[in-house]
Amino acid sequence: MKTFISKTKTFAFALVTLFATSFTAPAFAADEDEKKAEISYVGNVNDLPVYRLSLNNKTNEIYFVSVTDNDGNVIYNEKVSGSKIVRNYQFDADLYSEYDLTFTISNLKGKTVSAYSVSKSKKVINEVAVNKVK
Repeated sequence: MKTFISKTKTFAFALVTLFATSFTAPAFAADEDEKKAEISYVGNVNDLPVYRLSLNNKTNEIYFVSVTDNDGNVIYNEKVSGSKIVRNYQFDADLYSEYDLTFTISNLKGKTVSAYSVSKSKKVINEVAVNKVK
């Protein structure tokens, strides 16, 4: 009798584990599919910041990339297509020394695929430390 209950508990535990893992696996796959576009800060070239767009375009669709400033004015826009798109963007620092830029990637139907907000601010920190020597 004890072995029957033990085998039943083991079977039930295995069944619950199977169902739990089968429902969580598709959630991870959906996250990877939705990560089509990504904007990242690369660094500075000639003291100007450079931002990189990486667009994973498996179906070779056409996308529109637009960059707007704080007031919603379009600074730059372009139409991109291809399978693995990588573009670098650099803007004049004199015009946008402290700024908020918005990168918007949309498809042909006008649906926004991704939107990224980039902000830059300058901070000056003066730190004074006093330490006892002896």
